[in-house]
Amino acid sequence: MVQDPDAPVEALADSVLSEDGLISLEGNTSITWQGRTITAENATYNPDTGDVEVNGDLRFEAEGIRLQSSRADIDIDNDQFKTGSATYEIDLNGNRATGEAASMERLDDGSFLMRGATYSSCPALDNSWFIKANRIALYPDDGIGVARNIVLRFKGVPLLGLPVFSFPISPDRKTGFLAPVLSRGDNTGYELEVPWYWNIRPNLDATITPRYMSRRGLQLQTELRYLNQQGSWTLDNEVLNDRRFNDNRRRFTQLRHNGQFGPFWKSSITASEVTDKDYFEDLGNSLQVASITHLERRADVVYDWNNTQAEVRLQSYQTVDQTIPAAERPYRRLPQFTYKTVRSTLPLGIQANFDSEMVFFDRDDSVTGLRIDAVPKLSLPISSSAWFFKPSISHRFTHYRLSDTAADVSSRQSRNTNTISLDGGLFFDRLLADKSVLTLEPRLFYLRVPFEDQQDIPIFDSNEFDFNISQLYRENRFTGADRVADANQLSLGLSSRLIDGSDGREVVRGSIGQILYFDDRRVFLESEEERGPDTSNTSDFVGEVAGELPLNWRAKGNIQWNPNNDNTVRSSVLLSYRPTNDKIINIGHRNVRNDTSADTEQIDFSFLWPIGDQWRVAGRWNFSLDGDTSIETLLGLEYDSCCWAFRFAARRYIAEDGLEHDTNFYLQLVLKGLAPLGQNYGDLLEYSILGYRDEIE
Repeated sequence: MVQDPDAPVEALADSVLSEDGLISLEGNTSITWQGRTITAENATYNPDTGDVEVNGDLRFEAEGIRLQSSRADIDIDNDQFKTGSATYEIDLNGNRATGEAASMERLDDGSFLMRGATYSSCPALDNSWFIKANRIALYPDDGIGVARNIVLRFKGVPLLGLPVFSFPISPDRKTGFLAPVLSRGDNTGYELEVPWYWNIRPNLDATITPRYMSRRGLQLQTELRYLNQQGSWTLDNEVLNDRRFNDNRRRFTQLRHNGQFGPFWKSSITASEVTDKDYFEDLGNSLQVASITHLERRADVVYDWNNTQAEVRLQSYQTVDQTIPAAERPYRRLPQFTYKTVRSTLPLGIQANFDSEMVFFDRDDSVTGLRIDAVPKLSLPISSSAWFFKPSISHRFTHYRLSDTAADVSSRQSRNTNTISLDGGLFFDRLLADKSVLTLEPRLFYLRVPFEDQQDIPIFDSNEFDFNISQLYRENRFTGADRVADANQLSLGLSSRLIDGSDGREVVRGSIGQILYFDDRRVFLESEEERGPDTSNTSDFVGEVAGELPLNWRAKGNIQWNPNNDNTVRSSVLLSYRPTNDKIINIGHRNVRNDTSADTEQIDFSFLWPIGDQWRVAGRWNFSLDGDTSIETLLGLEYDSCCWAFRFAARRYIAEDGLEHDTNFYLQLVLKGLAPLGQNYGDLLEYSILGYRDEIE
């Protein structure tokens, strides 16, 4: 609040007496100045010094503070005060602080000092949790509170006792201990983490976390973060002498960087290393983390300006599982250069694209070498409100200089392919009675790529795309540059949309399509002798649909159906109910059946639902029908009040071997305005339940 030093002081009382420069006020006394008010039975005011003395019960109110006390000395001019026994409520950077104190002072720097005091973020007279301390100092400008000889009580039960404890009273960073984490896991036993945060400089900080595991010992985790003109840098390190691992030292280290220098240049670095393949399964609690087989090490520098992008990349991997054969490990890119540009200002509306790449692939006990790939392309996009047509022509030149090839394979390989595509579609729409718009959008895509023998070209980074709606309109069914698919085909697609006439919202969208083949396909990842040509005249049908259903339900699904075998190759369905943020139901089914991978059929059910005004229950069940086993089972319960929250979850998930299950328990007590105690329940549910957002702070 901006103070006006010349604003008058207004004093009212039943009786006012002025003597020797002092003004005595008796009965129903109130003193008001600069937006502050004192109400009491009596007071003494010295206009020369600005001092107000109150002996007896009083109430003091100002912007961001209210207190009641048995006595007070107040310096109006300097905005300071001292009280006797008091109860208080203070707004600290948007956070509520309440409590009692044997004495309380506001100092000239705006800080508060209390003795024999309590502190809480709960409303007045609500003792759900509080800190009781010999001395509490609150520093609003620094955003911290410091308490000495404290006991933290929750529901009357002492949870923590410390000689000194500092806590945040603003979102700003500060040095000190963070909330401890208590948990349990099958591989680790009971766990206790006590993080310590070190705010070294405005652009440099560290978090040091001792993690004690009853079954494995003491692990030290450190995170160092640095911010400079080149961007952000983060170095994570974990080290443990594992008594269940022959007392071997186990370690995980990771470096991450994202930066920008200049208006057009960006950089990123990711580099990780781990000591053994079982590290993540033994010491992590996530199915995603436990299934890691390779750790990426990559450094990128990117130039991006005016439809032109150039990139330099160094990329390698640590193979975590050394039993993986060398031929199945990813190639290193040492280095990789890419250049892409688009020009749309050529005569007659012609658009020119140019994509190029030069990369050296390296891998132990394998064919290695340099690959140069260049793809110039010309297109002529023509469109109106009712149709579009885009003919394109491109040429792809790829050259290899190889090492360690077979005796009958040349170390130099070149490939030239031409691609012609014609892409066109129509837009029909119909206005319905309720002003909604129903569209019908047929699309044809013709693709012609002559066959080119590529059996002597190694496969460095190519894979085949999954077949879906978008694949109908791609010019190559392979990723990377090692394979260019031969094609003489016509894709037929049909889409329809229902658009709300009042707000333009897409209510329902559906698409279906198929490819007609005029020639056999002869290019595959395997050699033609191993696989033979694909002689079918048509592709599978693919379709997808998404839309809103009545009563706040939404649905989306896709399918790939083989008409020759009358067989569903892939399908997925998801139904979601989400009327509010705390009411979520997700029901999903996924099915994969083909000749190149194991059959997979899963159901996935997750939910979040309120029970009364303050309780919520959450859960997930992911079950494999083909394996007749549960992949993940989760059940969580949370209670949320105005100043604290309690959350508990139990999670059972399949281990890396796919045979056994691990079980973890999560327990978190959130004392709002202080710190959360326990594991991060919110992160767990955000990962497991689609649509969940942790709103408890």
